[in-house]
Amino acid sequence: MGPLVFVVGSFRSKPTFEFTSVCMIAFAQDQHNFGRKLYFPSKLTPLFVAMMNTLNELKINPVDYVSSLDSPIGIYLRREVLKKESKADATLKKEVYQKTVAEQSPDGSWDQLFVKTANNLWNLALLGYNAQDPSVQTGLEWLLSIQKHSYHGYPGFFCSSNRKDPSTMRSTLYGEFGPGCTIFYQTTYAAHLLHVFGFDQDRRVETTVKSYLQFWKPTWCGAWCTINVLRLLIEHPLSKESTPVENGLKHLAKLQTKTGAWKGLPFYHTFHALSRADAPLAKEQLEKALPSVVRRQNEDGSWGRKEEETTSFLVLDALRNIGDIFAEE
Repeated sequence: MGPLVFVVGSFRSKPTFEFTSVCMIAFAQDQHNFGRKLYFPSKLTPLFVAMMNTLNELKINPVDYVSSLDSPIGIYLRREVLKKESKADATLKKEVYQKTVAEQSPDGSWDQLFVKTANNLWNLALLGYNAQDPSVQTGLEWLLSIQKHSYHGYPGFFCSSNRKDPSTMRSTLYGEFGPGCTIFYQTTYAAHLLHVFGFDQDRRVETTVKSYLQFWKPTWCGAWCTINVLRLLIEHPLSKESTPVENGLKHLAKLQTKTGAWKGLPFYHTFHALSRADAPLAKEQLEKALPSVVRRQNEDGSWGRKEEETTSFLVLDALRNIGDIFAEE
């Protein structure tokens, strides 16, 4: 296995802009006085107007909920969405980091389980650590050590040999990837983490993306696999403007109902995946889905019936991504 060459990257596929979080628009009149100067595009697009209306119609301001989270997701949302990182967060970040790395195995994994390793690497990304961190480095090297598989003759696929991984995956709904078939789940999640930590140009990551570009269609597998693969292809430079992504967006558009949801697909993961796409067809679907975001909010300001932290992350980070679309225009 060749060495990892670090390229400066960011948690999301888009560059970071000096831009007030879109969530702050709805929170400007909050009692915590989070109001700041807001960015408005010279032309009010339908998606921007819909987003403004949605944020103003939220049943509960999610600030209090986010402020209560003592977790990597909470630290990330306060830092990147609310723009309100406290001294307590700095202490919490250190504590969570020390606990996380203390549980890491000598080979770089966490208990030789893909799911546990991937989720802990995602947590380290949420905390703000990059590929220069020793624990991140060894964790990514372990991921690449299981990239030994081909799928229908296409190379670059990840799959651990731990028999506990499939059942662990099915019982875990944490992070940006959901429990599809094992090899697609592990491959897309691993490639995404390498993207997050700045390795888009690594030939092994490019091999994975190129393989998907050769055979993948949005109807190739089940619902979770569809979103997992499309999410990866939307964010990677080699594939984000590709025909498979275009076909995937068209497929989702056909599945979207009058309520804004996508028939047969997980709403929050689909909403978040589309928020990273620049294509007009993705923006049209996001606009249609925004009223459903309001309807689905819980009474405490969170979202989701299960794994509320993950679901709330998907919503609030998606709104942030939508805001960055306007910062680029």
